[in-house]
Amino acid sequence: MTTKEKVLQYLDVKGISKGDFYKKTGFSNGFLTAGKHIGSDNLKIIIDNYPDLSLEWLVMDKGDMIIGDKNLNNPMSNDFIEMQKMLLKYKDDEIERLKSEIENLKKSIATSPYYERIVAEPIKQLTKEDNKK
Repeated sequence: MTTKEKVLQYLDVKGISKGDFYKKTGFSNGFLTAGKHIGSDNLKIIIDNYPDLSLEWLVMDKGDMIIGDKNLNNPMSNDFIEMQKMLLKYKDDEIERLKSEIENLKKSIATSPYYERIVAEPIKQLTKEDNKK
């Protein structure tokens, strides 16, 4: 189950409409049905607005979907600290995934038959013009 599907399941269990979710989070209509990834910034927005939604369940498939009232608003509580650690890990994982994607795109561009004409030549021209100044 994807993270977005889990959010939809949570909304269903809690009786929250997608419209209410979109209003509360500020996400555009269709956010939960378009694309594959939520992204760490959006995940933080969701958890900030729905603190009883277990980040551990959402990201790691561990534990229960809904967290009881466990002092999640107390920044010194273990639950709050663990939630923040999980958010950081998710963000780090997302950064690594994006770095990998960027590297793959760079390789794809470099091996493209159009690279020389579209990228390399204009850069050479700009460099020549800068050297003339």
